[in-house]
Amino acid sequence: MPRLTKEILNFLSSIFRPSGRKVTRHLHGLNAWLLGLAVFLTSVTIAAIIPRGSDTLPKNALVPSMPPQTVMLGETMLPAAAKPVTDEPAEIEIPQKMPDREPWIELTIRKGDTLSDILKREGHDSSDIHRLIQTNPDARVFRQLYPGQRLRLRAEAGGPLQELVYETDPGEVFHLVRQEDRFELTKELRHFETRVAHVSGTIASSLFEDGQEAGLSDTLIMKLVEIFGWDIDFALDLRRGDSFSIIHEEKFWQGQKVSDGIILAAEFINQGRVFRAIAFRDANGYTSYYTPDGTSVRRPFLRTPVEFSRITSRFTRGRYHPILKTWRAHKGVDYAAPTGTPVRATASGRILAIGWNGGYGKRIVIRHNATYSTIYAHLSRFRSDLRVGSFVEQGQTIGYVGATGLANGPHLHYEFQVNGAHRNPLTYKFSGGGKIASQNQDEFMQIANRWTARLDVISYSALIAANR
Repeated sequence: MPRLTKEILNFLSSIFRPSGRKVTRHLHGLNAWLLGLAVFLTSVTIAAIIPRGSDTLPKNALVPSMPPQTVMLGETMLPAAAKPVTDEPAEIEIPQKMPDREPWIELTIRKGDTLSDILKREGHDSSDIHRLIQTNPDARVFRQLYPGQRLRLRAEAGGPLQELVYETDPGEVFHLVRQEDRFELTKELRHFETRVAHVSGTIASSLFEDGQEAGLSDTLIMKLVEIFGWDIDFALDLRRGDSFSIIHEEKFWQGQKVSDGIILAAEFINQGRVFRAIAFRDANGYTSYYTPDGTSVRRPFLRTPVEFSRITSRFTRGRYHPILKTWRAHKGVDYAAPTGTPVRATASGRILAIGWNGGYGKRIVIRHNATYSTIYAHLSRFRSDLRVGSFVEQGQTIGYVGATGLANGPHLHYEFQVNGAHRNPLTYKFSGGGKIASQNQDEFMQIANRWTARLDVISYSALIAANR
């Protein structure tokens, strides 16, 4: 309030000092009149300062927040700015934000998917991309999509595909961008920050469930099975109270974890037996696993051709056949698993036979060398690119569990032959793996000693925590 107005109010208030309850309401009326007068004088003062027709104000000029209109509130006159606050929000028109580019759609590649299948499902034409694949060698990566990997698509509403991003692994990204009637391809290689982490847990129900609960990704669980699958039958040997510990790498991009890296060291305690494995990268960048004394953990054959299954029939000289209703030798091992479960080759070799074979149903025979061969029967289907003579790697998927032939339910019948004679794959003794190359021995022992000491600490800490 301007100083002049305040002095006028103080002067008038000093003249009129009524006393007693009788004149109280007159005082309220007078105060209201004086307040109105003060607002009027203020507005007159401002009008005198600002020239008529001026669009600007002098610097530091005092401007009332609202015009000096008044409203009636009972018998008291208050300025409009003094209206009581209500709970009803003011209706404010918010300008609509202009939409950004069309949002991205992220898709997970299904088993058997091709790029044409995916684009067709999303309502896009794939001819432009196929022309690029024919002319650009880098674009041929789109010919073979792998289940579980992801594609990101962006298209205008009702219009053609504008962008496509395919991340083949955490460090390699292929990016297609439309340029009028064609696509341009860029390939990005990301350099990640690598950190080391560790996880440990105890088996209560299954490795898959307890591993996930401990914080292991599905990829790390499968890698753990692959490392120790030579010594532990994860379908048969697991017991409640078994434990595991792993030290592994994690990949970070701009501060965010994008994937798990390799397992650097691992321990699995199965029925009191302690198994340990240490990773070693050779000069070519290939990673192999060895026991702490430098012996390879690999054996000539995997213990099981189907992961996370259960045995329903063992190798025996006499078993009652549930369909033929007769006693006969069972020269293999049956693994019960849902239809479509992947079946893997237990060792590297070449396809000797593939197709229908009587009571075996859909069957694959693999010849591994002059001594060993394996048979996989009752399959629902084969891997599409396999033919007689095809070479398969150890652990590679060759087909899928089914119930073809003489089978009363979905399962894999697995046979193991040595020099043409059937042997029990569960009890056959394989020779140990080879030793690490002599030129790498000293370097490996330094790495092994470091990770072994770390595993000792992790295992001891986990034991203390479990006994609290």
